[in-house]
Amino acid sequence: MTLTEISSFVLASIILAFTPGPDNIFVIVTSLGQGFKTSLKFIFGLCTGVILHTALIVLGVSTFVSQSEYGLILLKYFAVAYLLYLACKTFLHRHDEIQLKTGTKVDNYFVRGFIMNISNPKVLMFFLAFFPQFANLNQPGFQFRLLLLGVMFILVTFSVFSMIAWLSVKGTEKFINHPKFGLYINWLAIMVFVSVSLLFLLN
Repeated sequence: MTLTEISSFVLASIILAFTPGPDNIFVIVTSLGQGFKTSLKFIFGLCTGVILHTALIVLGVSTFVSQSEYGLILLKYFAVAYLLYLACKTFLHRHDEIQLKTGTKVDNYFVRGFIMNISNPKVLMFFLAFFPQFANLNQPGFQFRLLLLGVMFILVTFSVFSMIAWLSVKGTEKFINHPKFGLYINWLAIMVFVSVSLLFLLN
């Protein structure tokens, strides 16, 4: 992987981590209700789930590419179609407000984060669309590169979600809950989805 590819992957991962969704909204709610340290437990659980998803991607992609003559082409067009689908879906919901509802206390926030991550099939589909396109599957050693992307994604997720939790504790939930915040983040996500899909299509 080149420095440009790594930078593109990290930038896209950062923007996507900020995009409103169940995971980061739960981080905000937990931070407001239970404090920063408790929200970290939930974040660690999410990151542990990413490890499992990464392992599944490495095994699944390796088998698929080795057994299918057109595996690389199919993965590329699946990635383009799925990212454009996410762009369309985000566009349709770009004006949705971020709903912060204080939920009931959870017995084990680490387990909750882990289960939320691994039980969401959309996470695995996104990894399947996103990771392989940066791993140069047509070159030897792509399994290691997939693992490396997984580690980078975990670091980005942990950093961004920890920042969101810290900002929530500092009393900026009104800013995060502002309709314009979600709108701007959604537009950024749309641009990332479309740009990355075009990048995949042209390569």
